[in-house]
Amino acid sequence: MSHHATRSLVYVTDPMCSWCWGFSPVIEVVREQYQDQCPIQLLVGGLRPGNTERFDQYRRKTILEHWRAVHERTGQPFNFAFQMGSAFTYDTEPAARAVCVMRRLESSQAFQYLKNIHEAFYVANRDVTQEAVLLDLAKMQEVDQEKFLQLLQDADLKKQIWEEFEYVRTLGVNGFPTLLALNGEESTVLTDGYQSLDVLVPLIETWLNVSASQ
Repeated sequence: MSHHATRSLVYVTDPMCSWCWGFSPVIEVVREQYQDQCPIQLLVGGLRPGNTERFDQYRRKTILEHWRAVHERTGQPFNFAFQMGSAFTYDTEPAARAVCVMRRLESSQAFQYLKNIHEAFYVANRDVTQEAVLLDLAKMQEVDQEKFLQLLQDADLKKQIWEEFEYVRTLGVNGFPTLLALNGEESTVLTDGYQSLDVLVPLIETWLNVSASQ
């Protein structure tokens, strides 16, 4: 018996995860090639949600080292002159919540919005922890601004995003990016961390062939 109807790919990410920005071109091609064969879900996992640590020069240096490593491996652009104001904290919850809002308002645009946040943070050096920036990025996709802001500030949605972080952990995801393959209740990890397209595609093809025959 085929479980084709219950098959899906689940992309677990964070909009302020540099390796996820590095993986952005890969997941874009994966979506183009496979979204007609199985649904591709987007979940946010929570990299540093609720973080309140002051972003000092030591943390800036450490983060730039990570960014250089991602750039060297993936070729994705970064602004290495990265500076943030003294009030900046690397709290990833607001951006993750904004992705959740976009997913609810315009589910087909959620991946593009994720990419917009990545690019704004890593290339344009914009503070995507700020509501005004997240709203401005949403304007690029012509969603209802009033509804977007209302949901972004909604107490129930704030609760739901933390529940999503917890749900991701029940799936066994501890890092980002992660791509899971679901067939009914059976879960397969296709990649835990960055992986190139030429390595990932054969894994997806094998899973599709095996799951189709079950």
